[in-house]
Amino acid sequence: MADPTLLTDLPDQRAVFRRAAPFLAGHRLALAATVLLNLAGAAAAVGVTAAIGRVVDAAGGGDRPGLLRRVLVLLLLVAGSGVLTWLSRYWLIRTGEHVLAGLRERAADAVGAAPLRFLEAHRSGELLRRLTGEINGLASFAAATLPDLATAATVLLLTVVMLALYSWPLTVLLLLAFVPPALLIVRAFHRRAGAVYAEVASAEAAVVSGFAESLPAQEQLRISGSVPRWLGRFARDNARLQDAQSAEVRTELRLNQLALLQAGCVAGLLVVSAVMVGRGALSVGVAVVFVLATRDIFHRFEDLAGAIGDAREAHVRLARLLDLLRATGGETRAIAGPDLPARGELALVGVGFGYRAGCDVLDGLTLTVAGGERLVIAGETGSGKSTLGKLLAGLYAPDRGTVRFAGHDLALVDPKLLRSRIVLVPQEVSLVDGTLAENLAMTAGRPDRTAVSRTVGLLGLAEWVDSLPYGLDTAVSTRTLSAGERQLVAIARAALADPAVLILDEATAGVDHATAARIEEALSALAADRTLIVIAHRADTVARGRRLLTMPEGRLTDIVRETADRG
Repeated sequence: MADPTLLTDLPDQRAVFRRAAPFLAGHRLALAATVLLNLAGAAAAVGVTAAIGRVVDAAGGGDRPGLLRRVLVLLLLVAGSGVLTWLSRYWLIRTGEHVLAGLRERAADAVGAAPLRFLEAHRSGELLRRLTGEINGLASFAAATLPDLATAATVLLLTVVMLALYSWPLTVLLLLAFVPPALLIVRAFHRRAGAVYAEVASAEAAVVSGFAESLPAQEQLRISGSVPRWLGRFARDNARLQDAQSAEVRTELRLNQLALLQAGCVAGLLVVSAVMVGRGALSVGVAVVFVLATRDIFHRFEDLAGAIGDAREAHVRLARLLDLLRATGGETRAIAGPDLPARGELALVGVGFGYRAGCDVLDGLTLTVAGGERLVIAGETGSGKSTLGKLLAGLYAPDRGTVRFAGHDLALVDPKLLRSRIVLVPQEVSLVDGTLAENLAMTAGRPDRTAVSRTVGLLGLAEWVDSLPYGLDTAVSTRTLSAGERQLVAIARAALADPAVLILDEATAGVDHATAARIEEALSALAADRTLIVIAHRADTVARGRRLLTMPEGRLTDIVRETADRG
């Protein structure tokens, strides 16, 4: 069988920005405005340093009118630099928030539409980490670090250009003394940073997964006495995270070597500038500009170096998020597909499926369920009943053969349209924290309050709803409703979707007879002209069907006549 596409702990970090470029569509004008504002703000900031040098020369030359003019220009540059810098930061943060909001929606939609096999193959905490932790980390980077990074890089570049215009030999000397060793330090950091930050993210996801999976199972852990074992597992995950974070700290400390390099370069520049001023090769004002600009260069480079770690971490976060979109098909999923009629037959043609290579659950099953059919699927535990139900609902893709509704291959149908035509009610139904009305409305389409109330009445559930403290406005969750009551919610959801095919997986298993009777009554009201496929083991439920499919043999029997017929 074809294994589901899996996430990777250390995703491909090459061409990350090129792969992320499509998500910037619709924001290019705002980004262009941000770049222009950043350039203008950086130019004004560099102009402040040059203006200080002009002020010093005017003061030394006794040019009082010129001094006043240059002081006024200096003040205007300071004010303009502040305003432009604020505007560029504001637009960059605002644009980043809009881009990330779209990316968050795209990622959530991709996970929501991901194949069921993909979701089953991953720990819930890992998906939670990628949907929330990675995007929240990127949001923090965009709001705090990215504006400083953009400003520092632009000011650094323009400052070097300004110094070259004043004295290119001194500028070249400064760059030769500082840039090569600084690049070696940064390169050594980059060589280790990618794997280190990826390991930190993976270790954090393991810790989150442990908590997310253990909290709902606390009762079972205590009953079985497994709490110490769980604590031991958490301790191992926590130790892995601690080791990863220690490696992260050691890697970032490599950047501290830049401070020693900066101190040496500043000392050397002061000596060279003093000698050149003494020889008349450099004015005092230019020397002041060089000293101030050099300190600004080092300060900006220090900002860049400090942000390199954050930028590298953000780079890994973006790669992990893009890996999620890749694995779920969120980068390339096509939503167009054939239209489906409101009713139709459901057919399997030569379907084979297995969870492991060489171990098929289904092998060459062919079955046709006509519109309005009442089919019961029965068999022992592990015979493939639930697997068949998921294949019929299009939640699993067959390894061989096709599943068709009204002649259309389910693999080619838009998932949203498919969910409105074929609905599966699982044995375990989960609810979200909210009102009963909100949980009932979580179905294909957007049913309003009137539709919800009408459906509750048609299914004969009004008495049960009225028995709740606040009726449809009662706050419910998976913890507050029984298994049978959650099944009633799922059946009402299915009715609101008005599907052509309704598949119920052990809908009355494990519930009392009164609740089972209520479920059966709701099913009778819901059936109408729909195709009803029931996976069951209760004799009374089996008796309500017209044909019986026995698994794993795939033997089809007419329940009424009790005559066998090979499928």
